[in-house]
Amino acid sequence: MKTYKYITSLAFAMACGTLALVSCADEWDNHYSGEGLESAADAPSLLELVKADPDLSNFLRVAEHVGYDRVLASPQSLTLWAPVLSAAQADSVISLYDEQKRLLVTMPDGSQRNTKDKDNTAITQFMQNHMALYGRSVSSTYADSIRMMNGKYMILTANDLNGVPFLKKNLIASNGIMYKLGTKETFFPNVREAMALNPQTDSLAAYYRMFDEYELDESSSVQMGVVDGEVVYADSVTNLNNQLYNRLGYIQREDSSYMFLAPTTDLWKREYAKYSKYFHYVNKMENRDSVAALNADMAIIRGRVFNLNSQRNNYEDSLFNTMYVNQSAYHGLNVFQNPKAAWNPETNEGILDGLQQTVCSNGIVYLDNEGRVDPKLTFMQDRYILGSNMRHRGTPRIMVNSEPQAQVSMTNRTALDSITYNGQVINFKSLLKEGNYVEIAPETYQNVVNRNSSVYFYLPNTLSNVYYNVYVVMVPAFANADGYTEAQVRPTRFNVYRHEREMDIRTDGTTDPNEDLEFARPNLDNRHILPVPEGETHGEGTNFDTTGDQVDVICIDKAFHTSVSGMNAVGTVDPAIRYRLTTSVRASDINNNRMTNIMRINRIIYIAFETEEEAKAYQLDLSNIKEYREQ
Repeated sequence: MKTYKYITSLAFAMACGTLALVSCADEWDNHYSGEGLESAADAPSLLELVKADPDLSNFLRVAEHVGYDRVLASPQSLTLWAPVLSAAQADSVISLYDEQKRLLVTMPDGSQRNTKDKDNTAITQFMQNHMALYGRSVSSTYADSIRMMNGKYMILTANDLNGVPFLKKNLIASNGIMYKLGTKETFFPNVREAMALNPQTDSLAAYYRMFDEYELDESSSVQMGVVDGEVVYADSVTNLNNQLYNRLGYIQREDSSYMFLAPTTDLWKREYAKYSKYFHYVNKMENRDSVAALNADMAIIRGRVFNLNSQRNNYEDSLFNTMYVNQSAYHGLNVFQNPKAAWNPETNEGILDGLQQTVCSNGIVYLDNEGRVDPKLTFMQDRYILGSNMRHRGTPRIMVNSEPQAQVSMTNRTALDSITYNGQVINFKSLLKEGNYVEIAPETYQNVVNRNSSVYFYLPNTLSNVYYNVYVVMVPAFANADGYTEAQVRPTRFNVYRHEREMDIRTDGTTDPNEDLEFARPNLDNRHILPVPEGETHGEGTNFDTTGDQVDVICIDKAFHTSVSGMNAVGTVDPAIRYRLTTSVRASDINNNRMTNIMRINRIIYIAFETEEEAKAYQLDLSNIKEYREQ
């Protein structure tokens, strides 16, 4: 089956829809075929050609009803393929036009307006599907691809247009060429149009319409003058843009090739009810409810668009959606393995198996009513933040002469690829992300020794109403590529405090330089100190212990049920969770060189689960975890 490619041009459709009406005083009844004319200027207009043929009376009714009699009478050079229609066919198009003329469209700001003619499918899918810019005649050997006014490409030969034969051809008009067709051309929708035409995907189509935005094309518009300092246009041309195209893929472009795993309206409702709980924001957020609704909708569709031109091996082995990033730090996300195999919801293989499909002019639409896109592969990702990334960490402060000063020093270090220590080979390259870590050590002010070190980590893009497991990857001193001393190779002990952003900001004052009124109260509140999770071997009680001579992966929080979301798929939101890690080492242990008060952290890993049972049963394995790096 051939898929025709074209480029959508709503700008031209708008221009043609506003062409001025010109009158033609000459009577015409003898030159229907155009024979004997001295020039095209002597010929009737396309509108007059249509009026002169009784077989085209129903087509004429449609053209007049939708306002395209003005276009057919205008001086603009066009080619018209006028179809013979039955009265019922004409009535159907007219009824569609009237119905859509009354249809209200919801704009991004929540306001509503009537559907404009340039968006009316009676025009875009019927009238413009039978017209092209400039006059085009055919010869006995002619064959070419013609771009219609609605952007569709069709094959024009000496005898037919896209397989529909001519009853008459090369009829000369003063403003172009006319052909007479025995029946109307079939409209071949692109991916964006297909979702709007299918009643089973009306929620998806409505979501896309919310982001439609028309922008004035000043270079293509005709200026009439300046009134009160504002340019006035005699003929204004607008271009349709949609920010979802920029984020998810240009599914409206005929020169592209896309696949859309389109959710049915029934699935949309089910997933919206499920996903909306993941986007509960603090009360102070502007347009809080609207942002939550937009994010729940985006969560439904963000992993469902695929650029077929970017796939490998005809997507036999794997299928990459348009959110995929080809970097090792994002490996495994937005990828579906063996998409043509039998559907397996446990492994997410066979995502396309057995689904109803519609072949479009620029790709394929598959209809999904089961929910085959696993959120763990799209927005509910396994994430990590690097200890060396200053964007996601904070430095606790102490007061020195009434001024807050950094309590610790933070030094980014580069790790060796591997080392043999005490006869054991430790491969840092495979265990550590990006081969670096942060070294956190206490600072001394005015001869006052701060015995312990402390650091904050803020976790971005967390969801509400899920269960999080949080892990820290600690590095031994001998990982340092710049060298180490044997005295530095010691274990450390630390405590962990968790604080979640509060729904309402507190108004009480504070003198603590580390206080943040938007978070639960604060650093030294023992109600927020975390116990060592059940099953974690690195410590006991509230004391977490490193080995000092291994890369330690320590679970610092298990199955934490969140209340506030810090994720926004269509913008930015402040992190909703922070952890404070503070060493808890006695002076005697430091003085006797039994322990160190220096922490060396490669990364924090946080993983979301839909149920508490899943979170508690999970065992982290660094050798095969697929993590998403927060920038």
